[in-house]
Amino acid sequence: MRSAIGRLLFHVGRTADRTSRAAAYLAAGTRRLGEMQADHARAWDDFYERHPSHDTRLLPWEEACLGRFVHADSEVLLVGCGSGRDLLALLERGCRATGIDPSRQGLAIAEHLLRDRGFTAKLIEGFFEDTPVGNGFDVVIFSYYCYAAIPVASRRIAALKKAAALVTRGGYVIVSHAAGIRRPRPILVGLGRIAGALTRSDWRLEPGDLVSDAREQSPSFSFVHAFQHGELEREAAAANLRVVLDHLAEDNTAVAVATHA
Repeated sequence: MRSAIGRLLFHVGRTADRTSRAAAYLAAGTRRLGEMQADHARAWDDFYERHPSHDTRLLPWEEACLGRFVHADSEVLLVGCGSGRDLLALLERGCRATGIDPSRQGLAIAEHLLRDRGFTAKLIEGFFEDTPVGNGFDVVIFSYYCYAAIPVASRRIAALKKAAALVTRGGYVIVSHAAGIRRPRPILVGLGRIAGALTRSDWRLEPGDLVSDAREQSPSFSFVHAFQHGELEREAAAANLRVVLDHLAEDNTAVAVATHA
């Protein structure tokens, strides 16, 4: 009897979990891009409020990448600069840096961090896809996985085109993402696409899009795109960029460095 009840509750839980995931994709499909961006910014603001102090060290693959492609006196744009971890590393190397991030709380931490270490950098609040940042950079870096947080392949490609336009001839665009993430079942993406079409949302979920409920009092969702092998390289090619480094780091981070084709 006890075993039968346990099995029943196990299957009830599994069914509830599947229902919850399906509902999350349906609900996310109805959101507008501006709402998804607001969810993203709010989630990072909340994170930085809970974790105001952060490790300032770079990961081994970041150290190697900066050592090879970023030199002293380089003009660098850091997309997704957050609380300033890699901004600090760039400034310590003698670079001139501009950081952009949608999290006001993260930028405030970055400003204090740099000031405490005797550095300054131009900090811009906003999403790279939508916000003017100037031009004439030697390197544009999409910090740690932030490229994968941009919904819709065409918008990611547009972001790469924008980065390419900002980079001087012979400069580099550096992108990273988590490799080997299990992609969502096609039926979940299909449900989200149907919900988007029915509600006339201004975007559609695509294969590989992972969404989840952010567990807030009001509707809020997190988003990340799980890339297949070669997918990022195809997006770079669509932006007229040529990949000169395609590396899989020990922590399962895929790193691509591109320059003008």
